[in-house]
Amino acid sequence: MTLEAVIFDFGDTLLRFDFDEDVWLECLRVTLAEADLPVEAAEAVRNDLRRRMAELYGDPDEYAELDWVQAVTEAMLRCGPPRSPEVVRAAIAAGDRGWAAARHLHPEAISLLEGVHERGLKVGILSNTPDPPDLWLDNLAADGVTEHVDAVVLSSQLGRRKPAPEIYRAALDALGVEPENALFVGDRVREDVQGPAALGMRTCLVTYFRVDDGDHALADAVAATPAEVLAAVDRVLAADGPGKL
Repeated sequence: MTLEAVIFDFGDTLLRFDFDEDVWLECLRVTLAEADLPVEAAEAVRNDLRRRMAELYGDPDEYAELDWVQAVTEAMLRCGPPRSPEVVRAAIAAGDRGWAAARHLHPEAISLLEGVHERGLKVGILSNTPDPPDLWLDNLAADGVTEHVDAVVLSSQLGRRKPAPEIYRAALDALGVEPENALFVGDRVREDVQGPAALGMRTCLVTYFRVDDGDHALADAVAATPAEVLAAVDRVLAADGPGKL
């Protein structure tokens, strides 16, 4: 095995997202206002969207990703006449801007990505998100991350979420590497350790944003800081063959 690429999860790996119910409600008010719909319906829309997410994400064996545009479009029908796809997308984008203050890129995230590139390795990002891909990629650019990665694969692009095998394969294909030549870095045991390991990737579990309840011993390495992620990368590069990092 020869390490050629490192694939990163995004949320709670490179960036912390501070979810807040009040912020969500205000973002939905902005979304409805942009679509010329009554802002008083924001709470009902939020409840509808929350129900849809609970139904889909509540089943651990269901890997389908929520179509956020479709979900918002259908929720808006409770508030008034149908809006065109262009109006819905513009409204979603307007609401999404309200989350800017909730996004916190790790202060060492860029240096981590640069460090991987400096070692002659490709860098990928693979993330679960229902957000429309164009908005997510715009946020990635705003975070200053885009120029430091070679490929980005999102569950909203494929309609499938980690740990569905095909989403890891899509990331590997985008980077042009085989599973045994990639290291996957993320914060969740199921999605970021067991999922990629099942395809033959080596794994590094990060704990600096959150500590997952899963079995950390399943990961090849555990990193409490971004510097420890780079140390794990170096151990892979120095290794003569398979085994624990």
